[in-house]
Amino acid sequence: MATTSTLYDLPIIDAHTHTSGPDADGTPDQAVRCMDQCGVEMAFVFAPLLKVHGLQLSDEHYDDIRRHNDYISDFCAHAPDRLLAFAVLNPNPGIAKGDQERAVQLMIDEARRCYGELGIRGVKLVPDRWRVNDPHIQPFLSELANLGTYVAFHCGIFLDERSSEYCRPASYEGVHLIPGFHGHLAHRGCPWVDECIATLAMETFHAKVVHKDHWQLKADLSFGCPADWQVDSFRKALNMLPHDMLMYASDLFWPCDCQRYMEQFVYPQLATFEAAATLARGVAGPGTHERVLLRRAVFHDNALQHWQIATKGRAQQLQRMKIAPGSFNSKPRRPEDAQKMRSPAINQPQQTMT
Repeated sequence: MATTSTLYDLPIIDAHTHTSGPDADGTPDQAVRCMDQCGVEMAFVFAPLLKVHGLQLSDEHYDDIRRHNDYISDFCAHAPDRLLAFAVLNPNPGIAKGDQERAVQLMIDEARRCYGELGIRGVKLVPDRWRVNDPHIQPFLSELANLGTYVAFHCGIFLDERSSEYCRPASYEGVHLIPGFHGHLAHRGCPWVDECIATLAMETFHAKVVHKDHWQLKADLSFGCPADWQVDSFRKALNMLPHDMLMYASDLFWPCDCQRYMEQFVYPQLATFEAAATLARGVAGPGTHERVLLRRAVFHDNALQHWQIATKGRAQQLQRMKIAPGSFNSKPRRPEDAQKMRSPAINQPQQTMT
């Protein structure tokens, strides 16, 4: 099978992939093999999420968070130039017997351990019983920025049916209070796509061009939206936002073979991007050199520049463990047929007349 780079001369950085623990992920070599076959240079790889809902978190789950971060350091250390490790942190007050300030301090300590001891340069955050614009959370986010850590936020509906109110796009305005903070919002904030685009666009009114990549937040284009929203959500983003704010992302769970990666993630997103770009205002037409440069920016350059600025150019120094770490209370891998967002109507059980 021809690779993406052969077909399109399109190198790829995937800004959103998941692990769910050693019993489900396959090996790091399998992930790299898929990437090689599909023209993917690097992937952001998130540690397993906890399966425990936010209201059920307790102090016993703090050790689970640490084990998951040990796991992702070991997993990505097998190919540190290709697999960019993201710890998963959660300053939910439940991990500190309801004490929000103590929970924040625990996550500051864990962020420092992940950076200094494990060599991790990325963090995935899902706000859950806390919001980014909460003053109590600001010291934690400031520490991530000071360390030189890239932060990927879940943004929009969260499918546990409990946490979505904490992930509304406008709450991420709070990062603008933190100098040096860099990260991205996932899924274009579905279903609050317009709110997400407006939140990102606010940066353009206060832009300070101090280096090539000066945005604090960008957006990943992973398929949060139902299929019939996708082209229009891409079009709106291209119309409203600087194009260097947009980044390709799959939201897949490893392992994944080449054929499925191309058919379910690259080809659909590439087609959606091209359709939206053709419909958008002020975007160069199909077949032009400018369109080629835009495509390359969205699928590769924008993520690379943002990662390099966020991490201050400091490479990962990931730790291989003498005994491969396991994961506990981890959220199970989604079934393959559920690794893409479908409209609620499609997911409903069929009803028959009797």
